[in-house]
Amino acid sequence: MFTETQLEKATNYWGKEVFDRIAQHAKVYADKWGLTDVRFYDSYSMNAIFYCSSKTYGECVLKIGGDDQDKEFVWEHNILQEYNGSQYIRMHASDIDLEKRKKVMLLERVSPGDELSCEPSLDKRLAVFSELFKKMHVQPANIAIYKKYSEGVDDNLNTISKRMECRDLSEHMAKARDIFVTIASTYTQEVLLHGDLQYHNILKRDDETYAIIDPQGRIGDPIFDIPRYLLVECYNMSEDHRDEQMNYIIEYLAKSLKIPSKIIRQCFYIEITSFECWCASVGDYDINHVTFAEKIMTAE
Repeated sequence: MFTETQLEKATNYWGKEVFDRIAQHAKVYADKWGLTDVRFYDSYSMNAIFYCSSKTYGECVLKIGGDDQDKEFVWEHNILQEYNGSQYIRMHASDIDLEKRKKVMLLERVSPGDELSCEPSLDKRLAVFSELFKKMHVQPANIAIYKKYSEGVDDNLNTISKRMECRDLSEHMAKARDIFVTIASTYTQEVLLHGDLQYHNILKRDDETYAIIDPQGRIGDPIFDIPRYLLVECYNMSEDHRDEQMNYIIEYLAKSLKIPSKIIRQCFYIEITSFECWCASVGDYDINHVTFAEKIMTAE
């Protein structure tokens, strides 16, 4: 299940108590769900990932939560349950009991699983994103169990406005919130958003279709699922032709999704400003990203 190196790294990362619980749950649910060839995927985050096989479901992923992000794990579980496949990966089984520190899901493993980021053609990436986006947003069974996109915007403003050393970012976040309020007065749907719909979370299947993973669970208008994709494309571009490329991407999506370019540009500014507020909360931020987004927002 673990190599010696993985044992040491995992214990250091999660701490012995949490790691022991993860390892125990891996063994318990491998037996409960008839899983074989269970092997730890060498990645370290809030959740532990194991690759495994099932006679019933074929190749699977066993996902076990650590001690943090209980709400996020439950949101992901609920979204996968609501979609029951479709554009998202399928959830085969689950067991969640937060009081007993159990957060376990058995998920479809996408094969070959290449991220959309591996696709060298920008037009192909945008075409895949567009087709998934057009079909993916549904009404949740219970809106109240998810966090609204607007709450994240408000949280970022409230947090950053208290930090005097981040005054430049705070001013941008206040501006971004005002723009968000204006957009939200027109784009008023309340559907399930992914929350992190970008090319690392879109995986290729054997039949050349793509599946979406790792939903964050947000409620809002579909347009607010566009800018995270733009952000990740932007942050992975060289600066040489970044203006030209971002303008091209936005105009492509505006035409493909039939959404005004101006709105997508404003959403891009809101998302980057919000993301840099998060960066400031965990370390440092780069105001240059925000001023670039502002420049793109005001481009003709």
